[in-house]
Amino acid sequence: MRRLLTSHSLLSQVVALGGVTILLTLLSSLMVTGAPAATSGAQAVRLVLAIIGIGLMSLALLTAATRRVLRPLHEMRDALVDVIDGKVEAQSLEPPTIADLGRLNDAIVRVVAQLRQAQGDHESSKRTLAQRTKTVDRLLDFSQTIQGAGNAEQIFSSLGFFLRSELGLAGVVVYAHAPDQLPAITVKTSWPDDLLRSDRPVSEMDPSLCPCLRQNLPREFRPDGSPVRCEIDRSLRLGPEHAAYCIPFQVGRSAQCAAHMLLPPGEDWTEQRKQLAHTYVNCAYSALVSLHLLAEAERQGMTDALTGLYNRRSMDRLLEREVALAERHGHPLSLVMIDMDHFKQINDAHGHAAGDHILRAFADCVRITLRRTDLAFRYGGDEFVIALPQTPLEQARQVVSKLRQAFAAIDFADAVANLEHSPTLSIGLAERGRADNLLTLPALLGAADQALYDAKNASRNCVRWYEPAAKAA
Repeated sequence: MRRLLTSHSLLSQVVALGGVTILLTLLSSLMVTGAPAATSGAQAVRLVLAIIGIGLMSLALLTAATRRVLRPLHEMRDALVDVIDGKVEAQSLEPPTIADLGRLNDAIVRVVAQLRQAQGDHESSKRTLAQRTKTVDRLLDFSQTIQGAGNAEQIFSSLGFFLRSELGLAGVVVYAHAPDQLPAITVKTSWPDDLLRSDRPVSEMDPSLCPCLRQNLPREFRPDGSPVRCEIDRSLRLGPEHAAYCIPFQVGRSAQCAAHMLLPPGEDWTEQRKQLAHTYVNCAYSALVSLHLLAEAERQGMTDALTGLYNRRSMDRLLEREVALAERHGHPLSLVMIDMDHFKQINDAHGHAAGDHILRAFADCVRITLRRTDLAFRYGGDEFVIALPQTPLEQARQVVSKLRQAFAAIDFADAVANLEHSPTLSIGLAERGRADNLLTLPALLGAADQALYDAKNASRNCVRWYEPAAKAA
């Protein structure tokens, strides 16, 4: 019986129960009235038919009532199934007319509403998580890109690309302010290509009028805000209708950089956008600082601490490179060896501080006189080596003549007391050439050293150039 009840619907069970009830009612009526006589057979038939008719009518009414009860239950079931299946936009339930079912319907409506809310929150969380996962993946991609960068230009270029693609920018420019360089302000990267105005170059910008550089704090510039904006806006083609955000950061001791970002018209800088922009700039800042420290350590390892010129350890490697370039391209290469005359006597008479001052002054003369492509080395104590790429011997003589004049113009009286004679220079020159068999670096160094020896054996304070013994004879 239990299996029979659980395997059929409620409606079929009610119909079956009604049929059994009719049969029982008919049998009970016959038992009560007794067996009918022959003359009353028609009455018996009518009685039976009446009972059956009443039973069928009762069964029909019971079936209709059952359907009325089951309809809202089925709707409640279908609503729950739709929500469970992920159909968040399922139709609302119609309130039933039966009081008990109305309360049940209200409870189910609240359950369905909560399920729909939970489903909506879940979908929203999935979208948010997917977006954040994408953001984290892009940040990781950016970090790996800049960590593998070999110079600052690659880092700046990557920063501009990721900022504009991830923040949906209308324009971005990253610039640097280095007071000890010319020009003091340089653009590191910009987008789009026509963002910068040619009639108002960024290099002519007054850094004192930029609040970000002056205060070293990020600033937001709204279209409906103060008319005083960042000075760099004067050099951009995008107008003040673009909301801007500027983030300054320091690289090294003197270089101050800033990332100036502009959104399309109608968009605002939300906190999420600002935080993402700071994250990208901070990643780039860390990579730039690491690259700067590495370059600084390499520079300190290759330069002389006193003069700032290249040291003896770096000389062989750099000069071998210049010799190889001269051989490959067929360019001339001249080598200069310099010795300060009577430097030991000055050192002994006036102390090492005076000698260090003279050496630093000479290094300053070298930096002022030489080109950026020339290389200057402190070879030892008071001896120096200068490489002049793409410079024949005659031009090299002019270069060292200017160097001697610049050094002779220095007045050491204020720094070195009781200095009887200003220090002078003895200089030897040699040009790399096949005719003199000066093709290798050792041969070229030997020739320049021989020319310096000739200058010192002469009257000192002079310039001599290498001449083979056969030519001299």
